[in-house]
Amino acid sequence: MASKDPPKGWSAKKTSDFQFRSRITVAAIAIYFLVGYNFFPFQLPVMNSITERVVFTLRWQLLGGLTLLMGMMGVMAVRGQSDTAADPVKGNAEHLTQLPQNILQNTLEQFIFHFVGQIVLCTYLSSESMKAIPLLVVLFVVGRILYKIAYEMDPMKRLYGFFPTFLPTIATYAYCLYCLVMLGPGYGFEK
Repeated sequence: MASKDPPKGWSAKKTSDFQFRSRITVAAIAIYFLVGYNFFPFQLPVMNSITERVVFTLRWQLLGGLTLLMGMMGVMAVRGQSDTAADPVKGNAEHLTQLPQNILQNTLEQFIFHFVGQIVLCTYLSSESMKAIPLLVVLFVVGRILYKIAYEMDPMKRLYGFFPTFLPTIATYAYCLYCLVMLGPGYGFEK
């Protein structure tokens, strides 16, 4: 049976705050998808083939890729403000760029995970269900912006931005694995 004690080094208040932030974030994600999926603001093109769905998905990934640019700009801003940080070869300024580098590193990791999941996801979705792709991308971008803001204010509050990128990606992978097992790897190919 699992212990109800807080993780080592955490107070009961810190654990309670974490659980509260987790619940709020998960509820916001659920509301976003329910409202967004049912009241999507524009008409999607008809996509009859896997190729059309992959192209549609790839085009939306441009917005997610902009979060990497945001992270790179954060590192560049720190380097531009300090002569010490401007020359990374000397190795005296790692502490100055550590925060924006952590944000960039996590954003890159999340983007790769998100990108691969969506490419596979679009091969299992119907044309009518493809509105999930823009919803996932917009949530990813908003989540990464929230992550950056929260991480810069207090790294312990980055959960508000991490969950909106991580949880939908995990759900995407779970759905894709389910489809792979139940429908098989040849699903959707013309006979």
